Amino acid sequence: MEQHLILIEQYLRSTLAPEEKNLFEKRVTEDEDFAENVAFYLSTLQAAKEVEYDGKKEQLRRYYEQYKVHGERKEAPVRKLWPYVAAAAMIAGLILSWYLFIKPASIPEMASTYITQNFTTLGVTMGIRENEMQQGLRLFNEGRLNEAAQQFEKLVTLDETDFEAQKYAGITALRLQQYDKALHYFKLLEIQPGLYANPGAFYQAITLLKRNLPGDKQTAKGKLQQVVANELEGKQTAMQWLKEW
Repeated sequence: MEQHLILIEQYLRSTLAPEEKNLFEKRVTEDEDFAENVAFYLSTLQAAKEVEYDGKKEQLRRYYEQYKVHGERKEAPVRKLWPYVAAAAMIAGLILSWYLFIKPASIPEMASTYITQNFTTLGVTMGIRENEMQQGLRLFNEGRLNEAAQQFEKLVTLDETDFEAQKYAGITALRLQQYDKALHYFKLLEIQPGLYANPGAFYQAITLLKRNLPGDKQTAKGKLQQVVANELEGKQTAMQWLKEW
């Protein structure tokens, strides 16, 4: 049940990777027990919508255990929801329940969503032949992140002014959850002179929110304020996140 709760919440918060989202939706249509858990989760949220979100998980767990102990699983009305949960309309129901009964995503969760939406694939410039930068991007898009990291780090070593290599080395380190390394490259990017659009400060904020060590969230807030004040790349997203702080 615990794993199901985590997976359902990640789906509702849109923090699953695209392939994980597709697997979730496929599982709902093919796995009756899993679909029942989804339906029961939503029906429980409706019954306990006055409960604060932070306490919902434990309460859901208690409800679910009582539900099994009392032998109601076979005859429970939630069984009747199965054909609907399995249908496409179930997705709309999930989204509606999310907005009605669950708090909006936290700032760190928004950062996770940003990473999923923007750092899953990177644009590759088509040319006559593949250069070293394009090779790194191709490796990244194929999911070969460690090899991509080596390629981008090599380019940074060869040319410390290569801002694209710094940016991609930082993004790859972030995807690998190597947060200290990601911060190193994004700090190098931030101090690059003469860039028309420099995301270094904004990417540092994202990395700090993901690392989430003591003090990181406050430092990230300062970075977001810096992005807004200096009209740096990422300003619109930074403004939105600061409104939710």
